[in-house]
Amino acid sequence: MNVNDREAKSEVIGVATAYFESFRPSLVGTLGETDGIRAHDEAWQELIRLAHGNNQRRTYLKALATILRGLTELSVASLSSAAGRSTGLGGLSTLTPAERQILTTLDALLPTAAASYRQGISDLREASRLSYRGTASEFREALREALDHLAPDEDVANVPGFKYEEGLKRPTMKQKVRYVLTSRGRPSSQRDVTERSVRGVEDLTGEVLRATYDRASLATHLETTRAEVLRIKRYVDTVFFDLLEIAEADADRLK
Repeated sequence: MNVNDREAKSEVIGVATAYFESFRPSLVGTLGETDGIRAHDEAWQELIRLAHGNNQRRTYLKALATILRGLTELSVASLSSAAGRSTGLGGLSTLTPAERQILTTLDALLPTAAASYRQGISDLREASRLSYRGTASEFREALREALDHLAPDEDVANVPGFKYEEGLKRPTMKQKVRYVLTSRGRPSSQRDVTERSVRGVEDLTGEVLRATYDRASLATHLETTRAEVLRIKRYVDTVFFDLLEIAEADADRLK
């Protein structure tokens, strides 16, 4: 199947333009004008060439996979270079390697989702926090926005045999995960694990948001709620490793 939609092609060109105008200058500022960055430029240029022609969808997916791998490598190199100069969450040096990998990839592809993920981490590390309801919502919002970006409602709903879940008028996050991983040819066993993680995010977030407690039990409930939000984060991290196509070897090494 070829990509002929003008709007889709314009979006591809817009994303590439954002790389050259916004993300690339920050990379050069940290790493210098390296061969790695120049090689990565060529991958983006190839994507632009595809958008100006009539090319198959799988060709786009192959080009995007190459770009994502390059972004990951450059992000890690950038973090390694800047780590000694960073002191807070804004600079990333206090994050775990897994968090850095997820956050820098999100920053490159979807900055607003990265902001929600970063805020959630910051909330969990705030010792004097009086509520974690907003924290749970931040992690869920980061995941929801990434899924909306990777699996637009219309694309998911147009898959043959698709049915909305009862009472809903748009695809669920679980259905979007299935769409993304199926389109990438992932085996059903891997899809099942990721879908269960998404269900865990939904269920636990609902529990946190519905939780009520009085002044006498505030400390106990805060401790319990924080533990639940940590579980939500672990689920979100698991899904992001799949959605952002972070290599399994890296995922094991970064845990």
